[in-house]
Amino acid sequence: MTTEESNPVSRRSFCRTLALPAGAMVLGSALPAWARRNKQEKPSTPAQQDSEQPKSETKVLWDFGGCIEDRFMDRVSTYVYNGNVYLWVLLPEFKTTIVKVPLDGSTAQMYPLMPGHTTGHDPHRYYRIAADSLGYIHVCGDMHSSPFVKHWISKRPEDISEFVFAAGEGSNRGPQGLRATYPHFYRSPDGVLYHIIRSSGPPHWGLCLSVLDVKTQTWTALASNIPKADGGKSGHPFTVWEDKGEGGLHGYTQPHHSIFWGRDKRMHLAFAVLNANTPSAQGRHTLSDVLYAYSDDGGKTFHRGDGSKIPLPMRADRGPHQGDLVYSEHEGPPPWLELRVQVRTDEQNRPVVSFSSHRTGDHSLVLEKGKWIERKGATSHAGNQTAKNEEEDEEKKSDEVGAHPHLPYEIHRQNSEYLRDTGNHLFTTFPEKDRFHGNKPKHHRIMLVLSKPVQATKDVR
Repeated sequence: MTTEESNPVSRRSFCRTLALPAGAMVLGSALPAWARRNKQEKPSTPAQQDSEQPKSETKVLWDFGGCIEDRFMDRVSTYVYNGNVYLWVLLPEFKTTIVKVPLDGSTAQMYPLMPGHTTGHDPHRYYRIAADSLGYIHVCGDMHSSPFVKHWISKRPEDISEFVFAAGEGSNRGPQGLRATYPHFYRSPDGVLYHIIRSSGPPHWGLCLSVLDVKTQTWTALASNIPKADGGKSGHPFTVWEDKGEGGLHGYTQPHHSIFWGRDKRMHLAFAVLNANTPSAQGRHTLSDVLYAYSDDGGKTFHRGDGSKIPLPMRADRGPHQGDLVYSEHEGPPPWLELRVQVRTDEQNRPVVSFSSHRTGDHSLVLEKGKWIERKGATSHAGNQTAKNEEEDEEKKSDEVGAHPHLPYEIHRQNSEYLRDTGNHLFTTFPEKDRFHGNKPKHHRIMLVLSKPVQATKDVR
């Protein structure tokens, strides 16, 4: 320890230390916009550590400053297909706009979803975008307990200049679901497009999975009606469901899902549901049971991990319709499980299901010889009663990353599939901050950023 480090700090030097950051903050807020942007765009990594950190080539693919100034913009996500990035934004007066940005950095295109269409002011009404195997662009969104799934499709492949509304109650031109919220697309390795959404057929809550027939551009529900003995009605298809919930029987619930294809193209599915009557959540939403199923025929039939068949609709309760029960937590007062679940395959192509408990922390179970075994090394936070509240968002924080030590921009929402497949960061960011309100993002300006790691070259001397 040096002499300076061991001596007490003088009052003058202490005040000078406090004054410097305060002065810098005032000066920073007085800088012109271009200077503030340049300052924000500098890497946050200390210079002396640059040689130790991975290098990245970062490029702003799209920079647009005409969005609505509303937190609804936090829900914007990206989809990559055939060298282009597709996303949606809201312009003033909630005018819904679809954007196509080439990955090579050439000129972006922007078109209204449909002339005159505006989105409801409720952030639950966010959109999802995907492309089918023929290149047609599909859009779902603007739903919060919508009577049916709202769905648009481009008139021409990879062309966002004109969409048609292809949906309607009782129609198979769009994905299936009743009183629908939280849309999500999945695409198989063969290019087959799937859609899943939270569905409510009173008095039941669940999920409805649909698959697209690309030749006819029609959708089929991979679901069945709940048995009449359980209060089911015809025309109310579910893939997975429960009748219990927050606030009592038939109360509110928010089931979650994950779908993944292994190296053998087997379709793995995981669902998290609430199979208990609990008090009203008051912001602390919970789930209780994690289910698993797999399919080798694209969803025509589903099986448990031991190979036995699961007749639809599946649920957590015991009986012939019970899914493969991976985990269950019902002890003590809720909340129990957090609102997310993920299924992947490991290096041996075995399914691995991961989720988190408010009480016992992170869990990761692998299927071994038909049984679910807790993987070693899973983080445990036993007794943790301070887990953060969950928003009603199917993609809650899963792709939101925040500051990254190797990148010059703060990641707001990252395309995790693109990162997994390419090793490159593709993300949206809001570069301007409101320093007078907690340094929160200003949503009117959004950027789409691509960052590729620079591979070290071998010294051939």
